[in-house]
Amino acid sequence: MAGYSIITVDSRNVEEFGFFCVKNRKHPGYIAKLPWLQQRFEEGLRIKLILTTEDKQAGLLEYMPGEHAWRIIEAPEYFVIHCIWVASNKFPYKGMASALLEECLKDADSSDKLGVAVVTSDGSWMASKNFFIKNGFEQVDEAKPHFQLLVKPRKEGPLPAFPRNWDERLSKFQGLQLIYTNQCPYIGKAVKELPPVAEQYGIRLNLVELKNARETRRIMPSPYGVISLLYNGRLLADHPISATRLRNILERDLKLEKKS
Repeated sequence: MAGYSIITVDSRNVEEFGFFCVKNRKHPGYIAKLPWLQQRFEEGLRIKLILTTEDKQAGLLEYMPGEHAWRIIEAPEYFVIHCIWVASNKFPYKGMASALLEECLKDADSSDKLGVAVVTSDGSWMASKNFFIKNGFEQVDEAKPHFQLLVKPRKEGPLPAFPRNWDERLSKFQGLQLIYTNQCPYIGKAVKELPPVAEQYGIRLNLVELKNARETRRIMPSPYGVISLLYNGRLLADHPISATRLRNILERDLKLEKKS
């Protein structure tokens, strides 16, 4: 593993190393995620961070026990990967993502877990299933419009699964709603920027933060589990979006016009 090492980020050193994707400590997402992480470390969350020999951060893996996971699956006795991200375009090292994944698998074995599970997507903001399949994972479930559930079992046991009541979940949300968690720090910018955009179109964007993993798995109407933009039981976006993207949705999908 010449050129880099893998360290564990926990409650003792998270303020020193951060969490890779957002480094600006004044960013609203950084401010929101830091206390979120401190609570999650108590529930078994793990962060593995790649550091180069020049102390540059080159990759991240975040995962935690399925009983406390913030992806919309049922996966007791598994580790569930929240996100994996390597800056392969900036650093000339091969196999960084696989090295991070191996750390998780070794942790699963030493923790006597049934295996490791991950939600992937053909859409934006999530890892593709191809990487995990190359590393021995198998697809065990899928959910519309573009999500897959993959697992690498380590011993015999029940397989994780998606819920089966997506339509029922959607029907409970009326008006324009942004349902979100602070698991992804990029949510912070959306929470700050999107409500004023909705006001420009004469509609109120209701913000609902989910602060409990069990509640999130129970009511979030999309497998990603990080953010859902909804209108009268319709899912408009299942990943973080910009102010420009919201304007397009309001004009194209809701047929609203900007107020003068």
